[in-house]
Amino acid sequence: MTSHATPHSSTQSAAPIMRAAVVGIPPDRAFDAFVHHLGAWWPLTTHGAFGSDGTVALEGEEIIETALDGRRCVWAEVTAYEPPNRLVLQWHPGREPEEASEVEVSFTAVAGGTRVDVEHRGWERFGESAMLRRAVYARPGAWGSVLDHFGDLIEGDHRPDEGDLATLAAAYASFYDLAETGQFGPAPDGEWDAPLTIAHVALNDIAMSGVCRALIHRETPAFANDLSQDRAVMGALIERCGDHAGLVAFGRRQAATLQALLARLDPDQRESEVPCRLTHDGQVVLDAPRAWWSLAAVGQATFHLPAHVTQLTNLQPR
Repeated sequence: MTSHATPHSSTQSAAPIMRAAVVGIPPDRAFDAFVHHLGAWWPLTTHGAFGSDGTVALEGEEIIETALDGRRCVWAEVTAYEPPNRLVLQWHPGREPEEASEVEVSFTAVAGGTRVDVEHRGWERFGESAMLRRAVYARPGAWGSVLDHFGDLIEGDHRPDEGDLATLAAAYASFYDLAETGQFGPAPDGEWDAPLTIAHVALNDIAMSGVCRALIHRETPAFANDLSQDRAVMGALIERCGDHAGLVAFGRRQAATLQALLARLDPDQRESEVPCRLTHDGQVVLDAPRAWWSLAAVGQATFHLPAHVTQLTNLQPR
């Protein structure tokens, strides 16, 4: 009798990676937070192509990371979108679509909230490199850590020491409600028109969000507003958004992301002294550390956003 050994396959043990978390909100809200507030919880500092200074969002049927300077990286294509139950992605951050694995995220009602399950599969398509690719996502600091950050976003709604963001929220509402009217004339020579003003506010929020992410990850951040005033960078954002409504919607998303990230900061992080370099009309107006909350929350609400409301108001036809 002859025995036949089964050849070893490097893909035999390339089982799906499974991770899960339970969050204290119902599935519809959990799905919405996971998908539509990605930039507020995804740890770009450690799990992004461009580091802290950027944003990531579902755009159409793609998940795209965008750097502050406009560089873009497609992470995934959505192949199943079934709120509030299921999301399936062809996942290839930093790679071509032909090199995608598959990620399914499911949302199941449980006592007290929602169980969020991530199944990362499809490793067999990579042949001999399957196990190497799988190992990247199986290690500590991968999907389990990512879900911890999602949970932290949800917990921010119930954190007893959360700073007061009501004034900031009202300031954003005033700015974007006015911006949404679209009733603006041309700007005087050398000054910003309405699209440039809206683009500046959005880009400034992206830069501030990057500082919040760095603080959350216990890194040493710095803040500068030069790129948010660069006409080429602002112009590229305006073009990418397509029209006025698209630009306003993009800006509102960045405002929501920044507020959610500010809500995630603990008291020590809020009071962290962050090196800041601010310019206005090409002149340096601040080059010194500032307590982050006083600049990003209080300063935004009481000075920065009201100043741009006045700027938009002055552009309205009289």
